[in-house]
Amino acid sequence: MTYSLELGDNSTIKMKLYRNVKNVAELRQKILNRTLDCCITKPSLIVDPFQVVVAANKAVVAEKLTTKSIYSEILFNLSISKNITQSLQKFGIDDKEREILVVVVERPNDGNDCEVVFRQIDGEEIDVSRLEELANLQEIKKVYKLSDLEFEHLPMLNSVVSRIAGKEFL
Repeated sequence: MTYSLELGDNSTIKMKLYRNVKNVAELRQKILNRTLDCCITKPSLIVDPFQVVVAANKAVVAEKLTTKSIYSEILFNLSISKNITQSLQKFGIDDKEREILVVVVERPNDGNDCEVVFRQIDGEEIDVSRLEELANLQEIKKVYKLSDLEFEHLPMLNSVVSRIAGKEFL
């Protein structure tokens, strides 16, 4: 099932979650070659689709990108690091991944069709609502520098989104 939501500039973000993906290396290479217009991230670092929506919205409304494309900008925005390479390595996929979250931003008149992207995934599509099952909470706490004390007062998603939204000010 596709998760779909409108962003701040009349764009639409669409996400699909996959497991048992057999062609991750091929997909990664296509992204690097810029022949596949999407962002693919590790579901183990995603608490909720809203986390990705916040990162994507920051990318589409930005007057100037820090990275080379909107899709690398989404990965960069997911990270609290201001180091582009570290951000892309942490949130991007490597060839050993078997579970992936695929993100496509459709803008008016850009010709990017999410279904063309999604058809290239050789894996089992599962509902995006199952992200929670794939999230590695310990790794997320480490990546976002979340303390146990924080969880006594706030849900993890709130803490993660706050860090994404306030990255420029940290």
